[in-house]
Amino acid sequence: MAEHTTSNSITEKEFLESYSDAAYEKPSVTTDILVLGVDRSITNLKVLLIKRKEHPYLGYYALPGGFIRKDETAYRAAARKLYDETGLKDVYLNQIYTFTNPERDPRTWVMSIAYLALVGDVDNIETRGEWFNLCIDDERMSLFNEESGVEIIYPISVQNFQNGRIEYANLVASDDVSGEKLAFDHVEIIIESVLKLRTFFENSDMAFNMVPETFTLPDLQALYELILGKKLYKTNFRAMIAPKVEMTGEKIKSCTSNKMSAEYRYIG
Repeated sequence: MAEHTTSNSITEKEFLESYSDAAYEKPSVTTDILVLGVDRSITNLKVLLIKRKEHPYLGYYALPGGFIRKDETAYRAAARKLYDETGLKDVYLNQIYTFTNPERDPRTWVMSIAYLALVGDVDNIETRGEWFNLCIDDERMSLFNEESGVEIIYPISVQNFQNGRIEYANLVASDDVSGEKLAFDHVEIIIESVLKLRTFFENSDMAFNMVPETFTLPDLQALYELILGKKLYKTNFRAMIAPKVEMTGEKIKSCTSNKMSAEYRYIG
């Protein structure tokens, strides 16, 4: 196979052998994972947080995550850190965004590739870490742990951003927080991930990563409404998901109504 040459007739092999990246500053790269689930009644969205045991942000709550090794992809690093810190494995992972603010980490220049991990009923999951109820609206983001009573609240504002000819609104958390805070910029990761998840729910089959193998349509609709933050018309919802599900011929108890309903499964 012939070697490609540059304009000065140096082969690519020779170029790479003599190449030095010393002229470029290098950031470290981490991955942070937002694990989202629901409670058994599908009334609360749940976020898994860990309490940091080392500096920086010693004692602060944070998303699971850590540095990416030079011999692994961001996805593999996310799966590894998720298992190491929470015990979770073989869960759905979706890359959300790369956070690059030079001041996001007090140690040095660190970029983070954020992933979203989706699970179902957290009461059926054994994991390390603490589950917090998550609520986001146009005025605040709140995280509340029912067992410990810990509550973390960030004021939220809607700000408009210009990207080319397009202006769009986004939710921005304030740093003016009294009491508990999250480590690093993890509040931004949570907000961005939930906004992306709402778009994904409306345009993909991602919801089926958060329900059991079989389910009822009332429970599935409750999950959609919880993620999207709005009520859905029953007729329109069922028409939307009809091509994705099929009846099993059995009935099971609905988590939301506590009544027997037709059992369905995902068919893709």
